[in-house]
Amino acid sequence: MDVQEVGATAARYARAAKYTVESGTYKETAKRLSKRVSSSTHAYGLKRDLTAPHETPVAKIPISVRKLTEADVPLILDEHAEVDEAERWERHTRVRLLERGIGTPYVAVDPDDDPCYVQWLFGPDENAEVRDFFHGIFPELAPGEALLEGAFTPTRHQGRRIMSAGMSMIAEKARDLGARDVLTFVGVDNIASLKGCERAGFLPAIDRWETRRLGRLRVTFRALDAAEVEQARVLK
Repeated sequence: MDVQEVGATAARYARAAKYTVESGTYKETAKRLSKRVSSSTHAYGLKRDLTAPHETPVAKIPISVRKLTEADVPLILDEHAEVDEAERWERHTRVRLLERGIGTPYVAVDPDDDPCYVQWLFGPDENAEVRDFFHGIFPELAPGEALLEGAFTPTRHQGRRIMSAGMSMIAEKARDLGARDVLTFVGVDNIASLKGCERAGFLPAIDRWETRRLGRLRVTFRALDAAEVEQARVLK
């Protein structure tokens, strides 16, 4: 690690410490620090083929999608909102991504144009930036591929199937990047999100393991065979 990387890492930890004190997210910070020391995390990479037939799922309220605007940020990503500690931390991580200025964030909005879901779309021209921000936990995108990440639904909008409908519509925006396939990653134990992704047209395609030992991260990817894909599906 060179001097510049050390400085960037120190600045990142300093900001995290400052936010922890200001927001009171001590439990969430401790949980993530513990994970960085020693952990193994298993996730599926799910893929949607934009050329395959797909019917956009219907949310329980009418929604449409558009690019995130500055006016949306305090409505959906207010880091100091009266929400629980876990959600405050989730908002904080999305604000960090927004401030980094990579990817294109889209929001699903209700009929009053109130943002109720947000997710970032990345193309292969941002491989280096994605690798740097997310510490290499995503595979390099090939031409014709896109990545959807950073999904977030505020608690007050959960339970309305907004994620699956919004994600389905945002994935369509990848056509503007010349993409045919769109990837996203979900922990194998996150059944609710896996169901939402399948409803949005995504199927398991990649097996990912993240292993951390004494702060060192090792990430492995493996393509799933047909039998493993069927076994990994949660909607059958």
